[in-house]
Amino acid sequence: MTENDASTLGELVEGCRAQMENDLCELFEELGPLLIQVASTRGTTSRDPAESKAAALLKLALPTQWERVASSLRANLAARTVHAPKSGYGSTDEENLRLLSAAEESVQFAMREVLDRVTLACRDETKPLERRINYLVLRRAMQPGDKTFNVAALWSCIEAACGEVTTSTDALILLLQLIGEQMATEMPQFYRVANETMIEAGILPSLKRSYRDTTPVDAHEVAEESTKVASALDRLVEARTKETGAREIPKSGTASQELFNSLKTLQAAPQTGTPGTHTNVVRMVRDSGAARDVKPLEAVTVDIVAKLFDLIFSDPNVSDGIKALVARLQTTVLRAAMLNQRFFADRSHPARRFLDSISVVAVRWGKVVNAEDPFYLKLSELVDKVQRTYDGDMAVFDSANAELDVFLTEREERDEQQNRALADAVLAREEEMRLKREAQARAQKMADACIARVLVPEAPVEIDEFLRNYWRDVVQNRISQSGEEGAPTAKALQVATDLLWSVTPKQLAGDRQRQAASLPALLSEIHVGFDEIGSAPAERKAFMDTLLDLQLAAMRAKKPGAAKAIAVARARPRSAGPTLQVGHATDIGVRVQDISLPASEGLDGENTPDRADLRRVRQLVRGDWVDFTTAAQTRRERLTWINRSRTLFLFSNSASPCAISITPEALAVRLKNGTAQIVKLDRPIFERAIHGAIKSLDQHA
Repeated sequence: MTENDASTLGELVEGCRAQMENDLCELFEELGPLLIQVASTRGTTSRDPAESKAAALLKLALPTQWERVASSLRANLAARTVHAPKSGYGSTDEENLRLLSAAEESVQFAMREVLDRVTLACRDETKPLERRINYLVLRRAMQPGDKTFNVAALWSCIEAACGEVTTSTDALILLLQLIGEQMATEMPQFYRVANETMIEAGILPSLKRSYRDTTPVDAHEVAEESTKVASALDRLVEARTKETGAREIPKSGTASQELFNSLKTLQAAPQTGTPGTHTNVVRMVRDSGAARDVKPLEAVTVDIVAKLFDLIFSDPNVSDGIKALVARLQTTVLRAAMLNQRFFADRSHPARRFLDSISVVAVRWGKVVNAEDPFYLKLSELVDKVQRTYDGDMAVFDSANAELDVFLTEREERDEQQNRALADAVLAREEEMRLKREAQARAQKMADACIARVLVPEAPVEIDEFLRNYWRDVVQNRISQSGEEGAPTAKALQVATDLLWSVTPKQLAGDRQRQAASLPALLSEIHVGFDEIGSAPAERKAFMDTLLDLQLAAMRAKKPGAAKAIAVARARPRSAGPTLQVGHATDIGVRVQDISLPASEGLDGENTPDRADLRRVRQLVRGDWVDFTTAAQTRRERLTWINRSRTLFLFSNSASPCAISITPEALAVRLKNGTAQIVKLDRPIFERAIHGAIKSLDQHA
């Protein structure tokens, strides 16, 4: 877009501004109840009498005054000019220079700290946005000095609006502090969308988002954390020194040869254990005779690493597949940490970078790891290589990091090409998809009615959910192709009937023989249906495993255990079935599931998207991950494309043969009913565990 005229660029900027201000105003309209709740909590828990009083004043004022704040903010934003704000913190106009009252000085002093916090939180998005704005200024799309996207200018509007709530200085300061906490979380999302919109328009496109993306890291934050970790280590070593009676704190790298020999033996031994459980080998080392005589620094290191793996193995957010990878590196991590305590305080340490890369790549899997995925296979290969060859030389980790970088770059380039081709195919038939949705709506109603006629009240909930979700899509697809009376549709409904019969308790020997004879054909037809709608292998396996258990229980109906299991399944709440329209098509060899929301007429409250969920969807950008759940099976997909009008999102994952195209309204409904969840990226597993282990030990030192 380097040759676009100022008018076109101006429209682009105005669109970004309008969305940012509208999202900010919507957020403020919804903040009232949360602020009332937080103020109430502060009032009862604060030990500061002044803060308790301020919180009590806010609790009384907010229910009646907050609506005025939201209205005032919208008016303030609408009245903004391209010049610096004329009121609030950050005002620089000469006409506003005057002596401030003590109350005003108090507010401005407190707000300086709040604004700094919000500005810092937004910095990773505002810095690249400023570069793009400067680029636009050169083409006269914006006037010099335009404060459209300036954090301080937006905060001035917020501050001025909040003056409507109370005349108490302390209460106003507390209110703005509480709002600042929310803005530090929410405002970066507004700037992310503005950046992404300009990237899509070709305004200084950034490097493509990669599998290595993680939470933003600030250099000052890293330095501060490293200092804190080093200080905590010093305290732990000093405490251990006093405990053991040592006269001086030894230098690093002095671990006893006996302990290293013990580590080598453990490192070479195959790791065994019950699937889903992981033995903390480091804790075994810590409790061994070889560890009793090590010096305080080594003893503290062993304690930290033992605690670190305790935290990882007990973390419910880490999948078993990743825990299995990590478990193979226990003795390697301990050796690396004992040879150089910089391991704990420095994220750039080669071993730390490799360990962090495991969790960064693992973002693409969620709770279920596909052991056949090329990404997992590569990580497993590198883990084995490191575990086998590490002898204290960091070059082993450097080599692993370099090899992983090359692999990720190659995979990302290949995935980027496939995603672009898929997006082009979806874009080319976007109008066709829009027109087909009307026919899909009719086919869906017919399919819902057909499934409802087949279902029986005593069906196990797992089968009920399967028929209402997966098999409903199969029936709908066949109705679209051959009509409700067509042979393929009749075949699909017969499969549904046979499936229900197969999980019904069999009292007669003849029925059991008939079931055994009919199962191969039934299972084959179910797989054909899965193929038609492009279900992922993990989803198929999960359902087939459940089906096998239910069918075995049905065959042994006279056994109390099986009967009880079926009774428990029937007692669980049932899904009412999907309201969203779902269609299926194949593009460039990838099965695309198209999901949309029917016309708003006739939708009940449960299937009408909430404004807050729609805003969350609008704030999604390319590279974000979303977990989609259908019939209790979850798969993680990445947002790889958004059309120019932001009316269609495309999600894909190279680990799955099926992609999802979905409208914002449909995605908002799925967020509302819990069948979709936006993935919030956390710090890498090892980083979280290291800080948690040191903090835990430091508290008990």
